[in-house]
Amino acid sequence: MILTLHPQNPQQRHLERIAELLRKDGVIAYPTDTLYGLGCLVSRKKAVDRIQEIKGRDAKKPMSILCADLSMLGRYTQPLETATFRLLKQMFPGPYTAVLPASREVPRHLQNKQTVGLRIPDHTFCHAITALVGEPILTTSCNRAGEEPLSNSWEIDEEMGHLLDLVVDCGDPAGQASTVVDLTQSEPVVLRQGAGEWPL
Repeated sequence: MILTLHPQNPQQRHLERIAELLRKDGVIAYPTDTLYGLGCLVSRKKAVDRIQEIKGRDAKKPMSILCADLSMLGRYTQPLETATFRLLKQMFPGPYTAVLPASREVPRHLQNKQTVGLRIPDHTFCHAITALVGEPILTTSCNRAGEEPLSNSWEIDEEMGHLLDLVVDCGDPAGQASTVVDLTQSEPVVLRQGAGEWPL
């Protein structure tokens, strides 16, 4: 089922309905500033397992954690050096994924490594829903493992709608994956060049 929201001012009643769904182990497809994502609350292991099943992917392959702001992001990483924090302020909100040392706040079912991929998209819906639920959304591209990402709500509803609780239509994303930057080394290392320019 597709739920259409206003791209710039998502209706509060719709946001609350989506938040309630996520709190009940729901899995949604939703737009970001890069690609459509499959998402659930990071704390809901049952929903995380569902996403792994839907994608048919290796459970050890990491997924990103999508935050509302730098304050929320800071809970899921170890204390940051000033230079790293300054870099994050330049990257976010934007089409980047920062790989950082994971804190103990990262749920155990997501701790495949000592690191975590964190995002703050430049997207109204992403900010609104994470701020409303008060915790990040686990996110991965909207496709089955090995296939191209699905790019609009109708395509997603047709191919995966029966496996999801909701498809959110809030404007189509740009259609290019985020740039992944490892910030755990002494110098930043680009792991994947995507929509975000690097160097900044």
